Amino acid sequence: MVFRPERMQFGVFMPPLHHHFAENPTLSLAEDLEFIEHLDRLGFDEAWIGEHHSGATEIYGCPEIMIAAAAERTRHIKLGTGVVDLPLHHPFHVADRMVLLDHITRGRAMLGVGSGARHADFWMLGHDPAAKARMSAEALQAIMALLRAEGPVTMKTDWFELDKARLQLASYTKPHLPVAVAGSASIDETPAAARYGLWQLSGTRSFDSVREVWSRIERGAARYGTPADRGNWRLMKFVHLAASREQALDECREGFKRFRGLGLLNLAPDSDPETRPEESVARGGAIIGTPDDLIEYLDCLLVESGGYGGFLGATLGLADRAETIRSYELWARWVAPRFQGQYQTMRENWDWVVSSGGGPGGQAF
Repeated sequence: MVFRPERMQFGVFMPPLHHHFAENPTLSLAEDLEFIEHLDRLGFDEAWIGEHHSGATEIYGCPEIMIAAAAERTRHIKLGTGVVDLPLHHPFHVADRMVLLDHITRGRAMLGVGSGARHADFWMLGHDPAAKARMSAEALQAIMALLRAEGPVTMKTDWFELDKARLQLASYTKPHLPVAVAGSASIDETPAAARYGLWQLSGTRSFDSVREVWSRIERGAARYGTPADRGNWRLMKFVHLAASREQALDECREGFKRFRGLGLLNLAPDSDPETRPEESVARGGAIIGTPDDLIEYLDCLLVESGGYGGFLGATLGLADRAETIRSYELWARWVAPRFQGQYQTMRENWDWVVSSGGGPGGQAF
């Protein structure tokens, strides 16, 4: 049986990726906050904001600050870290900052965690990137103990120590704000989302890989006696929409030529720069086309995955700002109603009026 949420959650996963290191960073940050503000007006549910410290294109050094700024500009959208790189922080500080955001946002904050992808971030701080999975697992264990507040937390590792630690604020959200894991943060081959009963953030490079992720979560949940709730599963992929498929592909073409993270788009290093958008779509690395193309993909993904609670567009900077905004406007106008409980009722009402001829008067319109 396929799980179909009554109201699918839609949002964005913002590393972010800007076009070039030479762009004005102050302007880029301001535009990103304006983008989140616009998503809130469009009715998007979530924005997950990343953390990086090197490379000069992913320029959020502290997603919590971006969340605090975005919270003052928005009313409804939930704001998450996407993600906090756990090995770069003392876990007490992560938990403490996120509980503060939980209060500031009146329950709109979400904690997304991971081990971090950019090795330069680790080298600068004297960490061995080979240890980041272990460090992430240790940090998450401490963070969950602090958030659950079942008693003082004492824990010692080779890189942090807690001695009868406790947070001074109770969480605003009960029992605590949502916690999501990107990747696994595993110390025993069990995904951390399963070990602690957390949300899962997953890429969608292939249907086989998506099915395997959930299979591992179910096995881990059974092992630890935790819930495995498909409603808390977020899948993500780069999406760009336009009035026609050809227009959407053309709007991304220059961005694909510049983009270096080809693995994110299921592209080989020797792929032809001129046809990368088409190849990425064909290989399942991106959705580039019309609203109908995204609707078809989301329906297929529901069936192939067994169901999920939300879908995120990865903002990779592959189209210019105006075209990206227009893409999300098309998503909100034509795609969201199909998966959020509006389309079917309106379609049935339309069909009834047309078929009945408008009632006794005989004129539908």
